[in-house]
Amino acid sequence: MEIDLFDIAIFDYTYVYKSMFWLYLIIPVLIIWYLRRENLVGSFERINLSTLDLFEKKSFNLIAFIRHLNFLVFLVGLSLVILALARPHDDSDIEEYKKKNIEGIDIILAMDVSGSMLAEDFKPNRLEAAKKVGMDFIAERPTDRIGLVLYEGEAYTKVPLTTDHNLLLNAFDDVKTGMVTQGTAIGVGLVTAINRLESSDAKSKVIILLTDGVNNSGDVDPITAAQIAKEYGIRVYTVGIGQEGMAPFPVQTLFGTQIQNMPVEIDEELLQDIADITGTKYFRAKNQAELEGIYDEIDALEKSKVRVLEFKTDPPEKYYAILIWALIFIAVSKITSNTLLKSIP
Repeated sequence: MEIDLFDIAIFDYTYVYKSMFWLYLIIPVLIIWYLRRENLVGSFERINLSTLDLFEKKSFNLIAFIRHLNFLVFLVGLSLVILALARPHDDSDIEEYKKKNIEGIDIILAMDVSGSMLAEDFKPNRLEAAKKVGMDFIAERPTDRIGLVLYEGEAYTKVPLTTDHNLLLNAFDDVKTGMVTQGTAIGVGLVTAINRLESSDAKSKVIILLTDGVNNSGDVDPITAAQIAKEYGIRVYTVGIGQEGMAPFPVQTLFGTQIQNMPVEIDEELLQDIADITGTKYFRAKNQAELEGIYDEIDALEKSKVRVLEFKTDPPEKYYAILIWALIFIAVSKITSNTLLKSIP
C-alpha cells in the first residue's frame, strides 16, 4: 500500500464516524488552560506605582515565542488525530474504480429457456438451477456491465448491458419457458448476444452460452456465429447442462403432468468448437455443484483479465497520511519540550 503524505483533501472526503468531531471541544478547553497557565489571561489587579519605567516596551523573547508555537504544533497534531479517528474516505476513488472496471469488461449471459430446461435432473429443474447460479455470478461482479439474452426457437434480449444489477436480478423472476417459438436456436441466441456486444468499447467482451440441447431451430449456423464473435474479439464460454443418459422430464398427458425419463441430448462437439474458435473453454455440468463450479471458474478466469483493485465496494481509507502527519506534529512538540524548552528544577 502506497501512502501519499501530500494527498490530504480533507474537505473532499466523507467520514464514517462523524461523532468524533465532538472531540474538537477539547481544543478550546486546552487553549484556555494554556493561556491561564502562562498568565496570558486573567483579571487585572490595581497596583500603586511611583514610576512608569515598568511599562516600557519589552524586548522580543524568543524562548517564549517558541513555547507558544510549540503548543500550537501540539494542538495541530491533536486535531489531526481526531480527524483520523473520524475515518475519512474518498468516494471519488470508488467512482474512478467503477468507471475503469466497467470499461474493462462486458458480459452477456445467453441462456437456453427451451422446454427441455424443465428436466428435473437438477433441483427443482435445470432452468431454476441455471437462474440461481447466474444470479450468484452477477452478485460476484458488482461493477461489471452484464446483460441477459434468452433463446428457444427464437432469441430476444431480456436485459441489455447494464450496471443496474438490481434490475438485472429482478428480471430473472420472469424468466420461463414458452415465451417464443419452441426449439433450440443456439446460433440465433449467440448472434443476438453478439449484437449486444459488437458496439461495446470494453477491453474484454464475454458471452456465457448455456444450453441443454442441440441446435434444431433458427437460420443462423452456430459455427458461423462463433466466427463472427471471434471477429469482434468476443470470447464465448459454452456450458452444457444435463446429466448423462436419461433425465426425468415433466410431460403433459391426458392424465395431467407426469414425469417420464427421456434421453439427454447435448451437442458437446458443437459447444467445444464454439469455445475453441473464440479461445475459451467448454464446460459440462451434470449436477448443481458442477454448474456452480463452472461459473466460479469463469468468474476467476475473467477477473484475471481486468484490473483488480485492493477494494471492491468500500472506499479506500484516507486516514493513514493524516495520522502520520499527526504523529509528526506531536513528536516535534514533545521533542522540543524535552530539549530546547526543557526546564531544570
